Amino acid sequence: MTVFSRLLADRRRGACWWALGMVVGVASVVGLWPTVKGNVDIQQLMDDLPAGVRALIGSQADIPLSSAPGYLQARLFSTVLPVLLLVYAIGLGARVIGGAEEDGTLLLVVAAPVTRRRVAAERLAASMVLVLGLAVTGVATAAGLGALVGIFEEVTPGRMVVASAAVLAHTLLHLSIAFSVGAVTGRRGPAVSVASVVAVGGYLVHALAASASAVEPVRALSPWWWLLDRNLLVQPPTFLALGLPLILAAVLAVVGVVRFERRDLRFP
Repeated sequence: MTVFSRLLADRRRGACWWALGMVVGVASVVGLWPTVKGNVDIQQLMDDLPAGVRALIGSQADIPLSSAPGYLQARLFSTVLPVLLLVYAIGLGARVIGGAEEDGTLLLVVAAPVTRRRVAAERLAASMVLVLGLAVTGVATAAGLGALVGIFEEVTPGRMVVASAAVLAHTLLHLSIAFSVGAVTGRRGPAVSVASVVAVGGYLVHALAASASAVEPVRALSPWWWLLDRNLLVQPPTFLALGLPLILAAVLAVVGVVRFERRDLRFP
């Protein structure tokens, strides 16, 4: 059994539970669409919210919440889907090298006749596949239930795929951060902490920039701004939404693999 397939096998049970949670979370959002469609009261409530709150859910003045693109952006593609994926990805990325080295389980893997580079690369690739599987589960649930409740009367499947790809790119960036820090330090705690600070800090910066002019110049540093600056269910994607997160994720992955290959390992 390869390093890649071993990690998939070890994580399959947890992945199944996460997939179930994803189905429930997405279905609870998409299933409520008929009660929101054309509801002017909900749009009035949205208009009364502070600018920072509207920014956090990707709300735009010309795309009402009572429309399918506005509703899905606010409830699915800026909250439920990215939050579930981020929590899963950060925990998984921190565990790939850092957590496994800390609890000693990585010792059995590196003792096998394979290079450290292969160990790190295959374990990272397997974690990316698991995250991709969870994302596909969420999108498939949204598409299947959305077809039943009339979502596609206002949103095309292609646009939903593009928006989902942006969320996935955003997630892979944070997965790579957790992986890289874990590979450099050999510890799970710092990996979770750094990736979480980037995720939460970026979220807060994005919110504050919408209402505080002093913060606005630094909003371009927030991955959340890259993701939520425009509604990809209606508007075309940008390099910041799709390209930059993947490039940074690749760079961080290489740094983590190279550093893991060269440093001394510490086992309990």
